[in-house]
Amino acid sequence: MQNSGHEKTNPKRWLALIAISLGVFMALIDTTVVNVALPSIQTSLNASYSDLQWVISSYTIVFSVLLLIWAKLGDLYGRKLMFMVGLVIFTIGSGLDAASTTIGMLHIFRAVQAIGGSALMSLSFALIGTSFDGKERGIALGILSSIIGLSTASGPLLGGWLVDAFSWQSIFTINLPVGVVTIILAWLFISNKQAHRASGQVDFLGMLLSAGTIFSLVFGLVQKEMHTDWGWGELQVAGYLATAVVLFALFI
Repeated sequence: MQNSGHEKTNPKRWLALIAISLGVFMALIDTTVVNVALPSIQTSLNASYSDLQWVISSYTIVFSVLLLIWAKLGDLYGRKLMFMVGLVIFTIGSGLDAASTTIGMLHIFRAVQAIGGSALMSLSFALIGTSFDGKERGIALGILSSIIGLSTASGPLLGGWLVDAFSWQSIFTINLPVGVVTIILAWLFISNKQAHRASGQVDFLGMLLSAGTIFSLVFGLVQKEMHTDWGWGELQVAGYLATAVVLFALFI
C-alpha cells in the first residue's frame, strides 16, 4: 500500500505526461503540417498532383490501420516499451522523410513515420490511465485532449513558418531533436506499471482482419476524396467499402 501511495504522489508522473503529450503532438501535427509544404515538395521533387495527395494519404492510411494493432501489442508486451518503440520509429522516419530525393522515397518514408506515429496515439490514453488516479487522471486526460486539438490547429501555422524560414525538409527535421528529448523523457519518467497484461500469443489472424477492415474503409474514402468526380457507387470506392464490411464481419 505504501508503494501505491508513493506512485500517486510521485511528481515524475507530470514529466511522463510531458513525454506522452510531446509524442502525441508530433504524431498528429504531421497529418496537417505537410499540407503547406506541398508546393515546395512539388517543385523540389518534380511531383504530380496525384503524388502530392499520396504524401498525405500514405501517412493517414498507415496511421489508421495500425492503431488497434499497437494497442494489442501494448497489452502483450508493455505499453511503455511499445510507446518508446513508436517514438524511435517515428523519429527515424522523420529523418528519412527529410532525406528523400524522390517522391517515391517520400511516400515510403511517410508510411514508416506513420508506423511510429500510430503507436504514439494508440497508447497515449492507456499510459495516462496507468500513470494517474482519481481527479488527476481527469486533469491529465484534459491536458492531453487539449494537446490533440492544438496539434491539429497549429500544423499549418508551424509548417508555413518552417517552409518560409528554411525549407520543406525542416517540417520533418524538427522532429529529430524533439523526438530524442521525448525518448529520454519517456525512458526516465513513464511508469512500467500496467493495469493488466493480455495473456496468450499474438492473434495474427485477428490483426490481419482488423487491419484489412480499417485499410479498406480508409482507402475507399481516400479514393473518393482524391477523385471528386467519382460517385459512391464507383467500383474503386464501393468495392473497398464493401470489402471493409465483409472483413469486419469475419473479424467479429
